Amino acid sequence: MQDLLTLSELEARPVDEAERESVDLAALAGHVVETVRARAREQETRMTIDVSPGVCALGDPIGIEQVIQNLVDNAIKYGKRGGEVRVHGERTAARVVLTVADDGPGIAAEHLPRLFERFYRVDAGRSRERGGTGLGLAIVKHLVESMGGAIQVTSDVGRGTTFRIELPAGDPV
Repeated sequence: MQDLLTLSELEARPVDEAERESVDLAALAGHVVETVRARAREQETRMTIDVSPGVCALGDPIGIEQVIQNLVDNAIKYGKRGGEVRVHGERTAARVVLTVADDGPGIAAEHLPRLFERFYRVDAGRSRERGGTGLGLAIVKHLVESMGGAIQVTSDVGRGTTFRIELPAGDPV
């Protein structure tokens, strides 16, 4: 229920009302990985962070944390047992690019265009087993877009999935 309320609030809020400040992505990604470390251990998932210090995004710190948390959590949940989840961040001109990638089973191409829709599940039966509301990626997309960013997903069946987020670059904090 909380996810539905969050999504409704995000959809109703004008883009220019989103809080924006410079957010250190290395520190934030490190914090998120620490919060999911126990879950990663249960799945025997290795976590790798490759975000240089000083790479900062301009955005809402709570929103960016929620985006990273959701993507990393999904990568652990739907990736393969004993696999790896990688968080990479870099600055490219006036933007920062953050990727969250896994080496899990991947997602078939026909599902990718609908992945960010409310309640859409690639495998409804398996998704229900693992919990969730089917709203997480819709929330992620709205959060990213509310901060002037964009999100994309690429996936190879049998090789893994990568979510790529672009946000405006912030000044080093």
